[in-house]
Amino acid sequence: MASGKSLKFFLRMMRHRGTPESVGRGVAVGLFSAFIVPVGHMLLAFPLAILARGARASAVLSTWIINPLTLSVVYPIQCYLGSFIIGDPLSYALIKQRVMDFFNNLSWETAWVLGRELIVAFFVGGAVLGIGAAIIGYFCTVTVVRRHRTQLAERKKNRTNLCRMEG
Repeated sequence: MASGKSLKFFLRMMRHRGTPESVGRGVAVGLFSAFIVPVGHMLLAFPLAILARGARASAVLSTWIINPLTLSVVYPIQCYLGSFIIGDPLSYALIKQRVMDFFNNLSWETAWVLGRELIVAFFVGGAVLGIGAAIIGYFCTVTVVRRHRTQLAERKKNRTNLCRMEG
């Protein structure tokens, strides 16, 4: 089922009428937003896509790289990376436990347990991962969209030539 959703996203991205760069900017903004905001990343991706002149649909759909299946792995890694960057390394096991406690029991108490250090580590790690994912996502998307459109144009040209030869 997940592969079906991935295929739908991929096909929608390939068929977008904007330039390959516009689609790439949309994907980049969506990936960046996914790592920066733990809740409501689609709400951030949409206006950022407008500002970046990116494909809004690609931006919103790209945020789903972080979903209920991946957040239990990605967010602790993000906090772990951020804790090293800010100079206060935390154990991965502790981070994973606290993050999962928070998402399983959303309350002020569990938010307080996360603590300022973990939240700062989360945003610092998210910025690093978000920027990295955005850069990779942009260039990969532009390349794939260009290649796809070139192949479509060649197929259309071949069909046109074939029709002329038959007629």
